[in-house]
Amino acid sequence: LKEKIEKIGKPLKDWDVKIYRGILTGLNEAFIITTEKRAEILRNCKTEEERKRTEKIIKPILRGRDIKRYYYEWAGLWIIVIPAGWTNKNKGVEKPEVFIEKTFPSLMNHLKNFEDAAKKRQDKGDYWWELRHCDYYEEFEKEKIIWQELAQGSQFAYDENKKFFVSNTAYILTGKRLKYLIGYLNSRLNEFVFEKWYCTKLGSLGTRWLHQHVLEIPVATINSFNESTIKEIELCVEKIINANKKNLTFNNSKYENQINQLIYKLYSLKEHEIKFIENYNYV
Repeated sequence: LKEKIEKIGKPLKDWDVKIYRGILTGLNEAFIITTEKRAEILRNCKTEEERKRTEKIIKPILRGRDIKRYYYEWAGLWIIVIPAGWTNKNKGVEKPEVFIEKTFPSLMNHLKNFEDAAKKRQDKGDYWWELRHCDYYEEFEKEKIIWQELAQGSQFAYDENKKFFVSNTAYILTGKRLKYLIGYLNSRLNEFVFEKWYCTKLGSLGTRWLHQHVLEIPVATINSFNESTIKEIELCVEKIINANKKNLTFNNSKYENQINQLIYKLYSLKEHEIKFIENYNYV
């Protein structure tokens, strides 16, 4: 069964996708704020220009625990994103402290409450108000698949709004044919394959969906023979996503069962193989 799956599937690391870990601030109490605090900061901006500048760098963020199977429950949290290098790139000849306070006076009024701790953290940029050096901040504002590192079974969600950052307890995947990929990643077959051969288990705590292990997952490649089946999978995924937009408690089982059967078809699994996978005892 393993040989058959790996022969038909191609590891995600060989797909045209990218996987990244979520943001590590080094001081969440300073850089991750509530909707109420965000509103207060924006309300205290002196000019409309300052308000627009400030609003632009405060991004919505999901924690690992907010990410579920096909959907997420945003807790109303935001992250202040001034990346490493941003200050030096924009300050011109001004001193960095003068420039940042002139550019974001209301925001800095909040951050100054944490200045001492922010200066001591390891994960900072060129200055204490910046986040650590990172080459992929722009990836968070793309269409993507998101998931939490530690989960009970497959819990991959889809961010089609292209707006959410995620914390360091979660990951993102960007690339092409994401609706097909999330259909496979949330499938019964993937749960079986990943937990049997690729993952790190933590007993009753669940499974660690680490990026280096997820990259090894063999997903059936797309070709002229299976394109119609894959489009059916994508259609089922769209139905789940659209239903969850209206009602997070929507029962997805009908469409998920359809996806499972279509994926078994992709791998040409026989009845006894499907039965073995369906009845496998996950521990």
